[in-house]
Amino acid sequence: MSDVVLRSVVKRFGTTVAVDNVSLNIRSGELVAFLGPSGCGKTTTLRMIGGFVGVSEGRILVGGRDITQLPPSRRNMGFGFQNYALFPHMSVAANIAFGLEMRRMPKSEIQRKVNAALDRVRLRQFSERLPKQLSGGQQQRVALARALVIEPDVLLLDEPLSNLDANLRHEMKNEIREIQRTLGITTIFVTHDQDEALSISDRVVVMRKGRVEQDGTPNEVFDTPKSRFVAEFMGVTNLLPGRLEQGGRFRLASGDVVPVASGTKAGDDMIMAVRPERIELRDTPSGDDGSLKAEIELATYRGLMIDYRVRTSSGIALTARRPAPAVGGPEALPHGRQVGLSWQADAGVLVPAGEA
Repeated sequence: MSDVVLRSVVKRFGTTVAVDNVSLNIRSGELVAFLGPSGCGKTTTLRMIGGFVGVSEGRILVGGRDITQLPPSRRNMGFGFQNYALFPHMSVAANIAFGLEMRRMPKSEIQRKVNAALDRVRLRQFSERLPKQLSGGQQQRVALARALVIEPDVLLLDEPLSNLDANLRHEMKNEIREIQRTLGITTIFVTHDQDEALSISDRVVVMRKGRVEQDGTPNEVFDTPKSRFVAEFMGVTNLLPGRLEQGGRFRLASGDVVPVASGTKAGDDMIMAVRPERIELRDTPSGDDGSLKAEIELATYRGLMIDYRVRTSSGIALTARRPAPAVGGPEALPHGRQVGLSWQADAGVLVPAGEA
């Protein structure tokens, strides 16, 4: 197991800065997700760690060793590609053995390691099949086994689940996490899918325009975003501009006042981010208890939950999420129903205003 350290890493393509002064410390045995939209620099950063893209500035260290200038073959890293990158003319076993053969290992040792890798991903019975004879999930397992069979110091996975359907993504995500924990291998997992990043990782690094926007545990990134971009990217649909007042009050642009728990200086213009599931939706509005009066505009059924689009009497559009009624229970609240909205002070997270 090895830690990975990035020190002020920059990557330029001509005049374009793809990765801009990124510094990270990834602990040994940790699984870290690089999360962000297309073009944010996450894959370029991964490829610099793997040695497939050169570093313009900065240093990369693995286990305390500076690998910035080393070729990929001398970094002892396993790499899993989005498109699997399996050799179509080789059997499953031959694909897995390829990296070991390049290291000129004895044939008996190669066979032992290949069999162990096949057992790890539960594909021993498919060892002689060609990749085209396998399902997408099975091909991904082969790619994972090939990356792990060389016993790398670090495992790099570049959107490995994006070509799988929803059920296979869920299955492979769990398998990757289980294997990673069993082996204790330091792993970096690139994805644009928030659910993937939150469910598989020890830490999430959210990237935007080549920079690290936030680095934290899944809970921290989900519950306490540090910027409007992170809040929006993590699915916060309620972003309310306003100003912080004395006494733990936040005055919305509409004039409504809601509670907030924040150490930010009073008088600052901010945006309050409130997750839909943190909003309490009351069937009858009173307004006397500090709740906002609102009207149901749309109810969207999402299986176990219902999303209600509501509009307050002062014109603010919000989304509130509620468990769907049980079978035989009351129906969803209808269009036009008058309701009350409120949330706890710690549910509203303040982020700086004025971001693009």
